[in-house]
Amino acid sequence: MRTAGILVLLCLVLGTTSCKSKGEAQAAPDPAAVKAQQELVARRDALLAQKQKLQTESSQLGDEIKKAEASGGDTKDLEKKKADIDSQIAQQDTNLSNTSSELSALSSKLDAAGGIAAREAAVAKREAEVAIREKEAFQKMRDVLAAEGASADRWKEGCNTGGQPMIIQQVAPPKSGNYSRKEVDALVGRAKAAMAKKGLMNADLGAQSNLEGEVTKALGESDWTRGFILASQLVQTIDAIQVNRGFIGAKVQRLQNRVKGAKVDEATQTQLTEGLKDVLQKYGDQDFGGANKKINQLWNVVR
Repeated sequence: MRTAGILVLLCLVLGTTSCKSKGEAQAAPDPAAVKAQQELVARRDALLAQKQKLQTESSQLGDEIKKAEASGGDTKDLEKKKADIDSQIAQQDTNLSNTSSELSALSSKLDAAGGIAAREAAVAKREAEVAIREKEAFQKMRDVLAAEGASADRWKEGCNTGGQPMIIQQVAPPKSGNYSRKEVDALVGRAKAAMAKKGLMNADLGAQSNLEGEVTKALGESDWTRGFILASQLVQTIDAIQVNRGFIGAKVQRLQNRVKGAKVDEATQTQLTEGLKDVLQKYGDQDFGGANKKINQLWNVVR
């Protein structure tokens, strides 16, 4: 929209400095009306951006509710929060409708002076550029990550989820000869805290992604020794992971594979495109933790 504003102002400058006839001069757009148009366009874009953000939050809450329901948890607070966000989305739709109506009415007044033609040309150009970005977003990310290909390959080898057996490391038994449920739970808590701190998903554990499930199974069988050994390996696996360039490169590729296997609608594609731009920016700034967090959000957007 900033480009459109520049084009409109350029038309105004040319209109006041060129040698036009009296009738043409009278057809020049009213500066106040042009300014109002720019403000309406900016307001509409802000409302669209806010609506998209709210829709993402609503979708994430929906996933949290499903998970809570599956585990028998209380979803009352989550449902209340989602209902509030959905109400905000409805209000955004009303605001967008009102703003679009105001913009349409004002545009008809500026059409005779040619201001709308310039604006529509700029909008068409912008939409074409967005369409190109949507198609090339992943390709651009791959191009940037190509420079880190060797590092990414090393990480993928360590995180290959296909065919690698789970290795159970041996842990020396305690002096008493037995472990307790309390010791296993402590290790599991440590593992979960480490994953949360690093922003890891279960898929990030690669071949060891089933460790937590195996620990749970051992606990269900009251096999504290096996549970302790598996929980220890889970902690070691998480501690060994570094959120760096190679990690981000491999994770983006896993996200791409997830997208290829899913049905992505236009709204989701837009979220992915804008999200990948953010990932790319953070990656370039070496904010790998921020890039990882954004990828996690995009992962949950794809169904």
